[in-house]
Amino acid sequence: METDSTTTAAATNERESSRASTRIARAIERVPWLIPSISFVTGVIGFAMVKRGAGLARYIAVAALAGWVWLLIEPLVRRYLENRRSGIGKFVSNFLTQSLQQEVLFFSLPFLFGSMQRDVGQIAFIAVASGAALLTALDPLYERWIAARAATRLLFHAYCSLIAAVVVVPMVVHLSLDESLPLALGGVSLWLLLTSPMSLRSLRSSRHRWIWVACSVLAPLLIWVLRAHVPPAGLAVTQGVITQSIADLTPGPPVRTLTTSELAAGVVAFAAIRAPSGVAQSIVFEWRHRGEIERISSEIRGGNEQGWRTYSRKESFPANAVGRWIVDVRTPQGQLLKRMQFIVQG
Repeated sequence: METDSTTTAAATNERESSRASTRIARAIERVPWLIPSISFVTGVIGFAMVKRGAGLARYIAVAALAGWVWLLIEPLVRRYLENRRSGIGKFVSNFLTQSLQQEVLFFSLPFLFGSMQRDVGQIAFIAVASGAALLTALDPLYERWIAARAATRLLFHAYCSLIAAVVVVPMVVHLSLDESLPLALGGVSLWLLLTSPMSLRSLRSSRHRWIWVACSVLAPLLIWVLRAHVPPAGLAVTQGVITQSIADLTPGPPVRTLTTSELAAGVVAFAAIRAPSGVAQSIVFEWRHRGEIERISSEIRGGNEQGWRTYSRKESFPANAVGRWIVDVRTPQGQLLKRMQFIVQG
């Protein structure tokens, strides 16, 4: 009798907990823009803190990282709930997953926009991320296109996890972009492999299964091939100058045009680059002229509000140096941080 009473009490407590969770979820559903708005504002605050080099940004990023962790364990939780045939539990799981996807995407947007350059690939990447964030806030479309099948749901999970790994993880564990992107792609690929049985079972035709396999394999490879167009979230050039003099890491007057005789004094490409506190990052000055490229590497460290000051000096020029010179500041993976240029006249 005591065992029956204990079981009944546990079942009652579980039902009450499920009802409370359901009431909370349905209350938030009445204001669908609440979570996206809070997440976006939090992202703006985090971006502002990174600009100021404040340690608070790291704690904000840790909170956002909780959504990433849930996205990774969600398939296991969902399988557990399905085995228990808990309809309310699955409803809460769906709601929590969608809410945390909103948190990750809307939190990341200010960092992506803050690092965007006039690069077609970066603009396209941010447009896709913005569209994905908007999709999570439009319940009818989200339910039809994402949540209806495990295959699409898990692919979308993978995409959100990738965004979080590229934007949020470096701030939390002090990873450079050179390290975070390969780890993100490797982790997402492994996650897709482990969840593939669940995804494939949800697809009814062999054709759809082959499409899912192709997307799972080719998408990470495509992002790696096009990694130069992934926005360098968290990094920003606060000052970029082409000059001919520099003293105590302070650039001289900017120059736009030079004569061939003035090149004898050399040309300096100066950049102040802001990065999250604790992050050590390699950057590359890429000098380009008439198809010829010269790369000069440098190192920066995060945590400085005005940006870490560095420069590249070029003193050796070809005999025919006339024309437009372009100096790109990039990460070692080719992600564009800043483009500067000057013209040499005969």
